[in-house]
Amino acid sequence: MEPISTALMAVSAASNAIAFIKARVNDVQSVADLGEQIGTLFSAQKKLNEERNKQAGVSDISFKGSIDAVLEAKRLNEEMQTIAQMINMRWPKPADQPSTWQEIINHHNKALREQKEARLAAAKAAAIAHDEAIENMKIGIAIFALVVVVVGLFIAIMVSTAGAIGLR
Repeated sequence: MEPISTALMAVSAASNAIAFIKARVNDVQSVADLGEQIGTLFSAQKKLNEERNKQAGVSDISFKGSIDAVLEAKRLNEEMQTIAQMINMRWPKPADQPSTWQEIINHHNKALREQKEARLAAAKAAAIAHDEAIENMKIGIAIFALVVVVVGLFIAIMVSTAGAIGLR
């Protein structure tokens, strides 16, 4: 998919999520009811950052495209701050505790860390399995070579014994 259309889809998804949250923040019973929309906001923010970073690595980017990407990211950050204020006002916390929005961000970051750790663990397990398979193949080849040598020696001994006793 083209970077522009991916970024546009992310902006569209974020705009829909923002509108939903703003309309429903005072109606829902818990912040969990907004979880899917908040997740969409985080995903859109991540996608916009990825697209902006991709464009930064391309030498022939359009000046307008880079400006648009920066402005969309800034607009999304502003909207997320507004959403954060709305959520914190709807579900306030005592001053000595992290705000509701900060708890959401902490949970999101923890989930991202766990996903990254799981991917790294899976990659490490795959590398270990690959190394074990290579080692098993080496052992299998060595055993096969040993069997070939033993059979060859056996045949050579049989042939030389048959020649020695005059069966040729």
